[in-house]
Amino acid sequence: LRTLKAGGVGCISATANVNPKAIAQLAKRWQEPDADALQESLSAVRAIFAQFPMIPGMKAAVAHYSGDSDWVRVRSPLQSLTAEQQAKLVGDLGKINFQMEGL
Repeated sequence: LRTLKAGGVGCISATANVNPKAIAQLAKRWQEPDADALQESLSAVRAIFAQFPMIPGMKAAVAHYSGDSDWVRVRSPLQSLTAEQQAKLVGDLGKINFQMEGL
């Protein structure tokens, strides 16, 4: 949101892979009165994923929300999240009512 308000045209966002609808909504509505609230919601999602290695974390989330455990696998040198990390990730996402639409 800060980039758009400063005249930028976009950003590179890792969490766009797991939260595309909400990010696209902010991109469309960045000049609307609720843009700051939309950004706060996106920032909360990003903060949860930032607690973990990004790619394994996103893959763990896709595995959970799709019900397909094959998504947990990552290629070396990356390592999948531990069961404890996966539980924390999913639990924290649940606390903010995160959903991965389309899966």
